[in-house]
Amino acid sequence: MKRVAVDVFIKKLSMLTAGMTTEVNDNFTSLTMEQLNYSPGNGEWSIAQCLEHLNAYYRYYIPVFKGKVANTLYNKPTETFTSSPMGRAVYLSVKLGKVQNVKRKLKARKEYNPLFNSSLKSDDPVKDYLEFQEQFAELLRESEQIDLRKTKCPLSLRPVVKLNLGDALAFITFHNERHIYQAKRVLKKLK
Repeated sequence: MKRVAVDVFIKKLSMLTAGMTTEVNDNFTSLTMEQLNYSPGNGEWSIAQCLEHLNAYYRYYIPVFKGKVANTLYNKPTETFTSSPMGRAVYLSVKLGKVQNVKRKLKARKEYNPLFNSSLKSDDPVKDYLEFQEQFAELLRESEQIDLRKTKCPLSLRPVVKLNLGDALAFITFHNERHIYQAKRVLKKLK
């Protein structure tokens, strides 16, 4: 992201997060487990698997974000935020295109892929996702009070690689948007 006011940046991420919460409430809370687990075909994820994938990321990132926000040495917020080149590349890799299309398919690593990792399965992936969304929305609000550029977060896939907190928040938001869109495509095939 080019230089943007921090409050505008957080507001954009918060609005996207609230929109995804609404989408899940409106579209998935009334579905049966059979409907949630419906897979449209060969290796395609069900709605439940999309949410379980996102929940797995949240299980890693929520505690990391909470720790960074609570314990950062950079507790003086700046007026603007600018993405790093690496951070921009990371969140753009998962961001939907302008017409809500997936620009390119990405392969999930086995530990985050519900087709390979049965430990991602939960009794109520929708409820779990909505609870994580609440926590993430709160973290977005709290993150306005610190320096988003100087506070660093380890990537879940490669912990030695660190993103600044702002880029990590953008990554999670756009990654969520991508998979909620994927789950909505599965829902259309159900009807």
